[in-house]
Amino acid sequence: MVVMSHVTAGPDFCAPGAVAPRGEGARVVLPAAVENVDEACAELARLGVPLLDEPRDRPWGIRCASFVDPAGHIWEIVSDLD
Repeated sequence: MVVMSHVTAGPDFCAPGAVAPRGEGARVVLPAAVENVDEACAELARLGVPLLDEPRDRPWGIRCASFVDPAGHIWEIVSDLD
């Protein structure tokens, strides 16, 4: 899945991470679909991976949470709300 939005929407997608100014770092969030966001977050915690934000429901019908990989990229794990 690739989601493209206007740069002004970036802060909402990246929060609590920050959108890098043009030419100064990554300006993407990498999505990864999972079966269950809460279970995936529990596994990340077990592996010692800190979350940027706790799982939350979004108005467009997904549940998501995010973390930063060792290279500094923001990953958002997502699942559909049922």
